[in-house]
Amino acid sequence: MTDITLHFQGPFTFIPGERSLFHCSAAKSAGIYLWTHRQNADGSHLIHYIGETGSFAQRHRQHLIEILGMNYGIFDPDHAKIGKSTLLWPGLWRDPSADGPGELLGQYEAMTPTVIRYVHALTVFFAPLETETKFRKHVEGLIAWNLRTRHLEASALYPDDNYTSKNKAITGVRLLISSAEPIQGLDREIAA
Repeated sequence: MTDITLHFQGPFTFIPGERSLFHCSAAKSAGIYLWTHRQNADGSHLIHYIGETGSFAQRHRQHLIEILGMNYGIFDPDHAKIGKSTLLWPGLWRDPSADGPGELLGQYEAMTPTVIRYVHALTVFFAPLETETKFRKHVEGLIAWNLRTRHLEASALYPDDNYTSKNKAITGVRLLISSAEPIQGLDREIAA
């Protein structure tokens, strides 16, 4: 069994200031990240997205462009704070039809304030993991699999169409996980 230690630092934000992920010490690092929403009830976090990257800040510049361009889905940030997933805009990527861009343009002005509130509501945790991309994708998949199969109640904000997968060729891995703040559905140990 190979032990991999992950410590999720944060929470960071997309927003300028002392918690900005673009200025943090891990900005150029490879690793695993979690988008979360802090819960009003107890201050813990619910996972909204799980990803891996070769460069934390660079990947989040790409994510920010996709969010602001409404290519990604936009969720109600107020509902997310109480553990409820309400999709307000499905994301252009979900509509490959010729009508998709026109629908986006028709909704853009009205949706812009909500998109900005959504960006402000996201909190991001990051665990450095300097390894090959294939292995980072496997770790990302293990965390997602564990969330979806063992913590259904904590996966309320994690969309069903977020695709990740474990690499069946990689075996004998145990993740030893800690985080700067409580994150629901993130076990201290995940083995596969």
